[in-house]
Amino acid sequence: MADITHKNPEGNQFLSFFLKNERFAINVAYVKEIIEYTQITHVPTMERFVVGVTNIRGNVIPVLDLSARLGLGMSDISKKSCIITIEAMIGGDECEIGLIVDMVDQVYEITLAHKMEAPEFGAKIRKDFMQMMARIEERFITLLDMNGILDLSELSRVTQKRTL
Repeated sequence: MADITHKNPEGNQFLSFFLKNERFAINVAYVKEIIEYTQITHVPTMERFVVGVTNIRGNVIPVLDLSARLGLGMSDISKKSCIITIEAMIGGDECEIGLIVDMVDQVYEITLAHKMEAPEFGAKIRKDFMQMMARIEERFITLLDMNGILDLSELSRVTQKRTL
């Protein structure tokens, strides 16, 4: 199991984005930058949601299709598609990872008053991928748990290959 940590993943600011017309969010403490969708080089023998690697300013980073990782199907790439690059500690190594999303929305300040437990059933994604739910402006947003999403041996293989 990967040990995924970050400097301050408990802050109240969350970047929201869309996957398959549903709104999700991650803590901004993980976000390094948001870039336009770019060329991705396929890496053979990876899980389907590990799309490949891309070069960002001389750094080769693994790229995941977040929609596919959550079990929602592969992303439909459009002009609004982008890659959120995140920084995480995986097994004691700091890694940069790209996440393909359909469209970035905005940053929300989500306080304890907005938060509620993730449902035990009825959700479209696995419970270990959900940190909790939030209700903002009469809409529900699923706050994603990066520990669950990034806990995969395939990601370790991709990060190892880029250093060879």
